[in-house]
Amino acid sequence: MSPKSPSLYEQLGVARDATRTSVQRAYRRKALRHHPDHQTGNAETMSDLNNAWFVLSDATRRAAYDKTLGPPPSQHHAPNKTFQAKPKNRKTAWFDGLKLQATRLGREAGLSASQALAIRHRVRRLEYEIIAEEIVKSFGERTEERVRLARDAGAAPLDLALAAALIGLHEFSVRFLRASTSGDTDIDNTIIRTAQLIDRMWDNLAHGVSWELETALGGNPRTLRSLTGRRV
Repeated sequence: MSPKSPSLYEQLGVARDATRTSVQRAYRRKALRHHPDHQTGNAETMSDLNNAWFVLSDATRRAAYDKTLGPPPSQHHAPNKTFQAKPKNRKTAWFDGLKLQATRLGREAGLSASQALAIRHRVRRLEYEIIAEEIVKSFGERTEERVRLARDAGAAPLDLALAAALIGLHEFSVRFLRASTSGDTDIDNTIIRTAQLIDRMWDNLAHGVSWELETALGGNPRTLRSLTGRRV
């Protein structure tokens, strides 16, 4: 039997009831050690740490994740069963799982895109990673609706989370372009890098689906081209 995967709390080395401040300190401590830019760095470990921090740093995402873990060990044998939590509806749990998976896929695509773009444009990778974090935050929104759209587009059951992530990215691009071309905002480096990230993240995510499904989902939004007439 394969060993049980460590929880996000175990990856950061904190207890389940740790405060957000404690979680942040643990993340920063481990990130300093494992960031790929350091001698002792490891990209895979850093990706796991980033995912753990993304989930546990937000109260809503953390609560949803905690539900997938079940009650804390101290509650497994509690003599008073009056206040035991009601089991999660299977459908709700399924959508929560797809939400976490879509977010994880988006994070991986963002980190990969950040590295490639940083090398190409000779800037610090962190500048792209900070923007990618903001993009990925929207991937957990309206999961049920996005899954329905993914199904309508022809996504297979195993591709639903990936297709939902692509839909989320496309929607983010639409909102971003609307805000960036409203006339009230100058097109600065941050806007350019955001557009570059959206397009690169799309290519990274769409690599895992068929061309037919990618087309049905709208295809790469070509955000940078819409802003400047240039491609990544």
